[in-house]
Amino acid sequence: MAPQKTTTPRKKVAQSPKGESDQDTCFVISPIGKPGTEKHTQFKEILDYIIKAAVKASGYNLQVLRADDIDRAGSFIKDILESLYGSYVVIADLTEQNPNVFYELGVRHALSPRTILIAQSVDDIPSDLREYRTIVYDTSAKGAANFSARLKKYLGEMQKDPGRADNPVLDRIGSIFENRIATLEAEKQQLKKDLSTVLQKGAPKEKKSDGPSVTKRIERITKLVGAEREYSGGFKRGDKDYILPYKQGNFDLYFVQEGSKIKEFWYLSAHHGSFNHKDDLADVRVLMQNCINQGGTRCKFIIATNDDLSGLRKEIMAILHKMKSKLSADHRSLFDLEIWDDSGLLEVEKDLGLKVDL
Repeated sequence: MAPQKTTTPRKKVAQSPKGESDQDTCFVISPIGKPGTEKHTQFKEILDYIIKAAVKASGYNLQVLRADDIDRAGSFIKDILESLYGSYVVIADLTEQNPNVFYELGVRHALSPRTILIAQSVDDIPSDLREYRTIVYDTSAKGAANFSARLKKYLGEMQKDPGRADNPVLDRIGSIFENRIATLEAEKQQLKKDLSTVLQKGAPKEKKSDGPSVTKRIERITKLVGAEREYSGGFKRGDKDYILPYKQGNFDLYFVQEGSKIKEFWYLSAHHGSFNHKDDLADVRVLMQNCINQGGTRCKFIIATNDDLSGLRKEIMAILHKMKSKLSADHRSLFDLEIWDDSGLLEVEKDLGLKVDL
């Protein structure tokens, strides 16, 4: 079977009778169980008397297949992957939260839209997926009729807009790629600028350092703290999705995790030579404005350098205080700034056990 490209919406589901060779496929992901077991019988009956019956009653010309219906030589896994990729519609039964079902659903979500989630209990559906096409069903005659009506409705919606993103992967992957491309483009432009400077003035003399670079020191700190560099800025708190700027000027976004939750986020500006601290502070002001409505998550701005900023520390904190005064009182407490100059970095390293005085 030749897989269909997912970047271009496929033809609409035909409603008129056609030969089987012209049919689109509705692939069903569900628990299967070993033949002869109660589980196998249970889900085979659901497939035959609820799902297939509902697809037939919908009037759409779809051939319903499950993995155990595929009967041909070759790799069983390859056949499943091709079905997940090429099928016009996929119905995923999340009842009992079967690991194989979740794996196959993840593959489908990465490859194509037009996926319908079903389950016998809403508790079987992860909270992150409940906003998408979902049918909670039961096996009674009334339940089967309700399932049939809702499935027909969803198939009708797919016919009208077959390329609409209907899962969290396709909802977000575009912005992730766009942000990453933008980051790479910015890095390319900076390299061009640096190269031009070198060609015009000659390579700048490297500043001598008695210790590791600021980059190496920051890498050690972030690994110990569990701060991960982010390239999309997307996160979820409760039932709401939030998007943070992943970059502003020289500041890069980091998420600091505490278990499965985001404890706080950092905007970290690392400098390897001389820099204008007022440029960094101007970017801090922009980030404050863009981050005040992000679910109450705390934000820490960090200016890191191997240089000694003790002479500027008072001025920097005074400017920060003036900037925060422009925010509402309930937002001011969300933001903080730390100066990781040579002494500041050393203090953080000592707190984390990276530097130990003997």
